[in-house]
Amino acid sequence: MRFLLASALLAACAQSPKTAVSDDFSGLDAKADSFSYRMKIVGSIDYGHASSSTKYTKTPRYRAFKFAGNAGDHVDVWVRSTDGGDAVAWVLDNGFHVLGSNDDADATTTDAHVTVTLPANASATHYIVFRDYYTDTAHFTVDLADAQPYDTSCHTDADCIAVDAAGCCPDGTNVAVNANAADAYAAFAVCTMPPQTCPQHVVVETRVAQCNFATNHCQMIQPEDIHCGGFVTTQHTCPENFTCHFNGVPDAGGTCVPTQP
Repeated sequence: MRFLLASALLAACAQSPKTAVSDDFSGLDAKADSFSYRMKIVGSIDYGHASSSTKYTKTPRYRAFKFAGNAGDHVDVWVRSTDGGDAVAWVLDNGFHVLGSNDDADATTTDAHVTVTLPANASATHYIVFRDYYTDTAHFTVDLADAQPYDTSCHTDADCIAVDAAGCCPDGTNVAVNANAADAYAAFAVCTMPPQTCPQHVVVETRVAQCNFATNHCQMIQPEDIHCGGFVTTQHTCPENFTCHFNGVPDAGGTCVPTQP
């Protein structure tokens, strides 16, 4: 019966489009007690992976997966139903601001497809949020891909370099890519838009390129936020003019501090 209903809805969409979705997440606060009444985080997902089937019910209204993304990542998300649900999906940053959204990917499906390039000032933590259009009970899978045409994979910090983010309005920010992907990123970042007036401010980039061992992707990070040393197989080292400072237990690692003159 559910599949027959979904087919009928698809036919109806061609004749009378559904009302546009305009959900607002600006009031969400992951630390607030009320958060669980609006959204349930059901897990984390990495690039190149798909989730297992997740049951959706109208309480709470949204389900979400967390993922780690870097500035400049071209994120490609599919949310599909396994039993006739009508997916609506959003990609949010760590402050729950909408970066991209979709209801129906095209006229032939009620699956949701979101593509978005993560902005330069984005935090590493992002969310894929979804619900059923009618808030009916359904099951959904989430597929996360990094569709960018340049490589950010890494296994050590030496695999990563920082390159000018460029684009149509370069502002001094850098992007972390694989050391062999500088030319590929430069080709990707070429501006194809007509001449435009750009902001005159220039960022003083103090971050450095580092390999995130949790995701095996390069990222930009402030030296003071690096966890250096430690009794681990692969260690982070401090950049030039910084020294690894241990807080009494060298095996546990330390933080990078400016080298004293």
